[in-house]
Amino acid sequence: MDSNNSQKIIRHEWIEIPVLAGSTLTRFNFPDLPNLRNVLLFGLKCYDDTMLDASINNQLPLLSKTNILNKSYITLVNYGGKEFLKQAPLQMFNTNSFDTALSPNFYETYAKYFAGQRVNWPKSYIQLTTGAGNVADQTYALSVYYSMPPAIERAEDDFSFRNKG
Repeated sequence: MDSNNSQKIIRHEWIEIPVLAGSTLTRFNFPDLPNLRNVLLFGLKCYDDTMLDASINNQLPLLSKTNILNKSYITLVNYGGKEFLKQAPLQMFNTNSFDTALSPNFYETYAKYFAGQRVNWPKSYIQLTTGAGNVADQTYALSVYYSMPPAIERAEDDFSFRNKG
């Protein structure tokens, strides 16, 4: 990684996992994500209600950092069925900070990076220690940073205005 802790974004996918009002569920599976099948995972970021007002797709408010994210754990499963990231506190992927005394913008702190693992998203999940107990519909919101397998990335590098795929 660069010394200034920057992350090169090759591709990005936004994920939302709704948590309905009054939910007593403690496990929320990721949906099937066709764009993320068989890709190489390099980064994951989780957002909370202090960062964004609402999600882009379902327009729900984001879950609270203190009430929900602090009791959420993420498990990522590969295509062989192995849980390569097991019950990691979701907060470790909530890596944006905001301090108006330093800057009017968010800044990255202690980002976590992956090494190109392939995730079976429908088998992966977020788990809560107790039911969410939220009084209104809210959502988990995450960013996934990834690349396609190298052969596909190389093929797409040749695309241009004149050479469309």
